[in-house]
Amino acid sequence: MGALIKRFSGFTYSEQGGLQRDGKRVHLGPQARQLLELLLESPGVLVTKHEVAARLWPDRAASDDSIDRCAYLLRKPLRDAGGLDVIATAYGRGLTLRATVETVDEDSTEPGRLPPSTEPHIFDLWQTAYELAGDRTLDGFARAQEAIASAAELDPGNPAVWSLAADIAAGRVVRGFLHPAEAATMIEDFAGRALDLASGYTPAQAVLGWARGAMRGRISEGLALLDRSVADDPLYGKARVYRSWLLAAEDRLDDALADCEEGLVNSPHDQALLSLRGWLILCAGDLERARRYARDGLDLRPDAATLRLVMSIAYSLQGLHEQAMSATRRAVASSPDDPFQLTVLAYALARGDRVAEAEALIRKLLDDVELYASPCFLAAAHFALGKRAEALEAIRRGIAEGCPWSAFSRVDPRFVALRGAIGGFGRSQKAEARPAG
Repeated sequence: MGALIKRFSGFTYSEQGGLQRDGKRVHLGPQARQLLELLLESPGVLVTKHEVAARLWPDRAASDDSIDRCAYLLRKPLRDAGGLDVIATAYGRGLTLRATVETVDEDSTEPGRLPPSTEPHIFDLWQTAYELAGDRTLDGFARAQEAIASAAELDPGNPAVWSLAADIAAGRVVRGFLHPAEAATMIEDFAGRALDLASGYTPAQAVLGWARGAMRGRISEGLALLDRSVADDPLYGKARVYRSWLLAAEDRLDDALADCEEGLVNSPHDQALLSLRGWLILCAGDLERARRYARDGLDLRPDAATLRLVMSIAYSLQGLHEQAMSATRRAVASSPDDPFQLTVLAYALARGDRVAEAEALIRKLLDDVELYASPCFLAAAHFALGKRAEALEAIRRGIAEGCPWSAFSRVDPRFVALRGAIGGFGRSQKAEARPAG
């Protein structure tokens, strides 16, 4: 008796032949392949996220982001090969293969025997980089960059490796671990390499659109790339994150929120989508709803420290200063050197009349040349201290330097009284940015 072949939805799969459709190999990375094997064992049955984690990461804990990412890396090649979307996500529970599976003996058919195309250890490096970047700490991002650099040396022809390198640079600049000018250059380079290898590659196209819109101020150009990315692959959650960011820059908060909600349908545990949804609700001025969504998001992802910042800002705006400082300190505890989180703490301290502490923290952030505290978030602390001129100067500096958080300057609820002086965000605003005097 020969090896067993699984047939489902126009595909065949065997250990020797891999995944094929119409006699042609459909490339899968090692973990996507393991996930497919697991789902093929129980078609139509819910495979819990704990079962997925135990099979794919038996020797270490796996985050929900990793499971979502692996599901995406299986869905995409199935769709690209012309298949239906047969991988269903059960909200907060697991995955199901929605297909009838027929098992046949290899002796009764002749699938093409194609050799493996990529070494598994390259994908291990790739996955390691993704996991490390997911903890969103200075050390985690640094080690992630090292891992992905090693993967790129081993497999320079893989667009996914270069695209992940660009996403890591985006994550670093958002947290304040990289200067915007350096981040924009890196993203252009890495995403450009990916697109040279695979024209229209969705992950690279998406991060490039975000960088051009959020850091270069070319919002229309960035949105055009992101619109194409979402059209090409509606299930790629990060494209929804990036597009929501730029839609908010155009004051289109309802559209931005709709994008987040659509992304969460397919990736309900995605930390970035959960965090951005809470932030956008806050920007819309619905403080109670923002706090409620942040709490709900933390139930799904207790490691989503940004949701604690959303709660903190909402508390501050409602005059609940002790709760605001407590929420921020809990976030800071997970990453004490995170400039993004520390700027929110400075704001909470300023709103809570802890003037000396707020000013000391602001000075510390401004003096640290190794990190990049968002000028727009520092502006909120300045404004809470009654320093209007310093706040406007910081906002304009952030726009001029390409800080991605500047995209929210006109909708940030902490700047309601400054909106008439801030102006618009984008190419013309950046060109006119100048220190207040």
